[in-house]
Amino acid sequence: MSSSARLAAPGWGWLIGVSSWLVAVFIGPATAWIGFFIVGAVSRRRAAYIAGAASGILGFTVATEVWGGFSDLVGAIVHLGGIIVGLALNPGWLRTLWERRVAAADKRGSSRTASTSQAARATTAAPKRRRRGSRAKPASQPAATSAAEPEARRMAETVGASSSDLLQTAEPVETVDVQTATADELADLPGLNRTKARRAVKVRTKNGGFFSVEDFGEAAGLQPHEIVRLRSAATCSPRPRSPRSFGRRVDL
Repeated sequence: MSSSARLAAPGWGWLIGVSSWLVAVFIGPATAWIGFFIVGAVSRRRAAYIAGAASGILGFTVATEVWGGFSDLVGAIVHLGGIIVGLALNPGWLRTLWERRVAAADKRGSSRTASTSQAARATTAAPKRRRRGSRAKPASQPAATSAAEPEARRMAETVGASSSDLLQTAEPVETVDVQTATADELADLPGLNRTKARRAVKVRTKNGGFFSVEDFGEAAGLQPHEIVRLRSAATCSPRPRSPRSFGRRVDL
């Protein structure tokens, strides 16, 4: 089983551990800014920096009773607002860290596969060259044409295929444009069914289109790891422009 297959879905332990920064937000404004700044520094999200700065400044004003008799009310509003903002930022935070983990696992797996295949080619190529040298006969062609075989042919003999097989490329995977696809076409995407596809079409019609594949995934109700798998099968074209309006014409 490949690394990407093992990392197809995050476990509950990973989700809870990565979401532990919300503890600082639930404690109150005095510590919420720390959690926001950690999320901003790791995921490089401007919204987290803004939330951290606002939470820290407002928390300081509440602690110093700048608001007078309204300090308790302002403190409760800041506390509740920090919790709402933290819950809104957490899905993007989980998606960012999971994408990095999957990318690192794929990179390690590809490098390990490349080194293994290179060692196997070196091991099997040596006996073939010796057998080819023992069966060699005087050639009637010029010395230029009787040189060593091309690299592509040697590689083909190593894997037991013809040299033309190495020139064949895999057929490109046809992607679905979430901006224009129908509900039936969207239902065939990874992680989607007919209900989620219809929900996404309703949101697309209401909002005038999607900004990105991530925006489509959130509208369809997908989890962060499902949105990561969706990127290889879907694209998002630019949103259609709304008709320009020059105001009303009034006949006098």
